[in-house]
Amino acid sequence: MTLTLFLVVARWIHFVAMFLLFGIPVFWLWEKTACNPKDLPQTFRRSVILLRAAAPIAIVSGVAWLAGILATIGGGFADLGDLQTWRLFFFDTQFGGVSALRLVLLVLLVVIGFSHTRHRLWLLLLFFVSGMLLVSQAWLGHAAEGGAGLYGDAMILAYGAHVLAGSAWVGGLAPLVLALFELRSSRPYDATARALRMLSRYSLMGMGAVTLIVASGIANAGFRVGGDFDRLVMTTYGAVLGVKLFMVVVMLALAYFNRFIAMPRLRDFTAHNGPPAKGTPPIAGLCLSIEAEWGVGLLVLCAAALLGITPPPQ
Repeated sequence: MTLTLFLVVARWIHFVAMFLLFGIPVFWLWEKTACNPKDLPQTFRRSVILLRAAAPIAIVSGVAWLAGILATIGGGFADLGDLQTWRLFFFDTQFGGVSALRLVLLVLLVVIGFSHTRHRLWLLLLFFVSGMLLVSQAWLGHAAEGGAGLYGDAMILAYGAHVLAGSAWVGGLAPLVLALFELRSSRPYDATARALRMLSRYSLMGMGAVTLIVASGIANAGFRVGGDFDRLVMTTYGAVLGVKLFMVVVMLALAYFNRFIAMPRLRDFTAHNGPPAKGTPPIAGLCLSIEAEWGVGLLVLCAAALLGITPPPQ
């Protein structure tokens, strides 16, 4: 495996794990008035399993990412067995302090994840620690190239807003699908009414997240090219960014379908099949659409993993 491929895979796996560790708590904290963990026990239990699986994966992939950075700076994978190289990395490079802090936070994330679940407090702790880890990624990539001062702070802020909003949207899709599958086993009318409440709140959060993603994404791209977007033409960075943007558009199209086509169908079912409901609510198609949205989101993260190690055209 080449060093570039190793870095892309490590970053991709880390992004997926971190998006789950942030997005799942956001889902339950945001949806608390529409769906309670006690009302959806299977969904919450499976969410906990996902979180507890993602935490150690985040550590392993985070260490692999760190090793890839060290191999890039040094002479390849051969230097990873030299303790002096690690000492120099942690104490004499701009990545060292941030990397050490991230390792501490990753361990803390595992400790919290496997502690006794106390619902809101537990979710809040996961939310804050995973959020700090996501934002700290800025100092390991292009966003750290702005240096000290207002310009550098703006680059970090744009990256942080982009990754947190993206995590809330993409990471929250996983428990949303689990909740819809559990509701399918309920009585049709109850399932439809509860799904509508849950989807309405998630849609509201999603629209805010998408707005922030688009605005911060434009800002990030502008920073990478020094405000001259013509530099993206006929460059590797521009090509990867174009692929990422295309997949985001596909996600937005699926989200549009869910919000303005699938949800009205559920409302029509509720209006025409009041309790006791007759027939099967059209939740299955909605589940498939959201699953497709989540699948495309994983591909977006793969493109982001590659984009982060592709030199921008500056």
